Amino acid sequence: MPVTSVGDMAQQFLSQRAGGAIKSDLSRLSNSLSSGRVADIPRHLNGETARFTGITHKLAQIEGFRLVGRETGQMLDGIQTVLNRVNSARSELAGQLLLVSDSSTSAQVDDSARLAKGAFDTIVSALNTRLADRALLSGRAVDATPLLAADAILADLQAAIGADRSVAGISAAVTAWFDDPAGGFATTGYMGDNGATLKRQVSEDQRIDVSARADDPAIRETLKAVALAAVAADLPGLGGEAKLRLVQTSGALLFEAASQIVAMQSRIGSAQAVLAETQTEMTAQETGLQMAVNDLISVDPFDTATRLQSVQLQLETHYSVVGRLSQLSLLRFI
Repeated sequence: MPVTSVGDMAQQFLSQRAGGAIKSDLSRLSNSLSSGRVADIPRHLNGETARFTGITHKLAQIEGFRLVGRETGQMLDGIQTVLNRVNSARSELAGQLLLVSDSSTSAQVDDSARLAKGAFDTIVSALNTRLADRALLSGRAVDATPLLAADAILADLQAAIGADRSVAGISAAVTAWFDDPAGGFATTGYMGDNGATLKRQVSEDQRIDVSARADDPAIRETLKAVALAAVAADLPGLGGEAKLRLVQTSGALLFEAASQIVAMQSRIGSAQAVLAETQTEMTAQETGLQMAVNDLISVDPFDTATRLQSVQLQLETHYSVVGRLSQLSLLRFI
């Protein structure tokens, strides 16, 4: 009978390989027990990984949509904050201007015009608010500041008014500057995008329209109303009677603009509600998919602990045998 012998070096190699395999099993079982998931997914699923891959892909999609949703939510929250500031400034100024009457002194009228100029600056600054260095009210042109500076707009309005100091002439010039689609506010005052509404894909079948820009009719009407009184503060040669009428007209228009600002806030509020509902649905979907993943790759802790104990015993036995073999000598063998 042929005899196959194993030399000392070969025996050492075989022993190391056996020990390495046992330690690998020990590490795999330890990781599975601590994480609650199998370490070798393809082996656990017998190579049938299509369902697992599909679920993980869907979870990755949901995470991407949730990120877009969070960014969109921050944008909508920021826009609502801006609109609240604009509406607050509008409301406060309207209350002040509506107190101006024919019996008001010239000093009171002058103070009201100066208040309007300050409110104009406040509103323009609010509309130029940026979040994470992205303009909130520039539409798709998030890198562009929505509006020209308040002082520059008022200077442009004074140039458009020219030498006319009649109430009708000043009102017509201001109205034309804000309403002309080919000049004034449309080409100089507003510097954002005026194309299609910005849309954000927040789920596989849901888009959110961010339909708020600084050129919205509600914003234009508010700015126009404030500007009527604001230009009166510094317009050279303007008579007291004309200034009074401009301030009174401004107050009345600001009162009328309230409904438009509220409607704009309502649109953004509706978008926020849709976004919140979508985020809730995706959270529920994500929970269900995570449960499906756990069903596929979770381990039985009792079975794994038993197998881990068995491998530990196997490793101890292996080292014990190796230790005894290392103590063999020719004298002991004889």
